[in-house]
Amino acid sequence: MTKTKSALETAMFYKEMEKITPQSSMYREVRLQYIDMANGGNGGELGFTPVDYTGPNRYSEYGPSCREYNYPSYPDAFFQEVCALMGWMW
Repeated sequence: MTKTKSALETAMFYKEMEKITPQSSMYREVRLQYIDMANGGNGGELGFTPVDYTGPNRYSEYGPSCREYNYPSYPDAFFQEVCALMGWMW
């Protein structure tokens, strides 16, 4: 079973990423995904289907969404809290 991280742990991880590589495309993508998920969205499609994914969109040409694969049980409030801690307007 995967350990669920707290919003604070998650924000600390992304604060460190921001400090090390503030202009990286990965950091910008994560920011946009979290803002989308804070507003009830799915964070966008992954664009591929991970080998271990067995969920509902496993046969889609775009694969599952970020939220379906990485955060299936996380509520909007989690992403809202991370965004607030990061200073990202959602």
